[in-house]
This record gives sequence, structure tokens and C-alpha cells, in this order.
Amino acid sequence: MSNLIISITLAVLTLQFFTVTYRVNGINRTLYNIPIAIFETSIPLVQETDEPEIYYDANILEEKLTSYFDKNISKYCDKYEVEIYYYNQEDFSYCSSQKCDAVELTLTADLFIGFNYKRTARFYIQENF
Repeated sequence: MSNLIISITLAVLTLQFFTVTYRVNGINRTLYNIPIAIFETSIPLVQETDEPEIYYDANILEEKLTSYFDKNISKYCDKYEVEIYYYNQEDFSYCSSQKCDAVELTLTADLFIGFNYKRTARFYIQENF
């Protein structure tokens, strides 16, 4: 009788560990494999000044990231939050202007009772030669 109880408990725990691992891996893939096209299409190509300065358009980027996360995270968790922090590449200070060239995404998700997921990813514009 005790062997049966231990076997059932072990089977339930194994299933729960598998479920949590599946969710964590899925959310990791979603966060770290964001398509580069989301960032590329949020860079305005037409500029009014003579000096070309490349930056992210915050409205377009936030709209595209929200759509991407809504579509891909929903199968792994019910509640999640994405914090978007714009910063300057040179000194990692907060970017208060409209022309920011780097962004930091912090994803917080509620996976299981008492188990939260929180990861940060940074993306920035770099000049290619």
C-alpha cells in the first residue's frame, strides 16, 4: 500500500517538474529568440535632419513587442508582464529623449504557485562595417 502511495506521489511530482521545465524553456525561447525584424522595422528610415541618427521609435517597438509576446507567451503562462527600459549605450543611463538606441526588456511571468520567472534581455543598435 505504501509503495502505491509513493509511486503515485512520485508520478505527480515528475509530471509537475516536466510542466514547469516545459514552461520555462518555452518562455526562454520566446524572450531570447525575438525576431530581429521587430527591432529593424521599429527604426525610422526617413529623418528630418541632415545628420543621420539611428534610433528606435518607441511607439512602434512597444506595439510590435506587445503583439509578439501576446501571441507567443499565452501557451506557457496566464499572467506575464514586460517592462521596457530605454537606455543610452555609452553609459547605460536612462534615455529620456525620443531617440534611444538601446532597449532592455524584463519579462516577469507567473508559472506555478510560488514560482515566478524573471529574465532580462538587452538589445541595441550597432554599426556594422
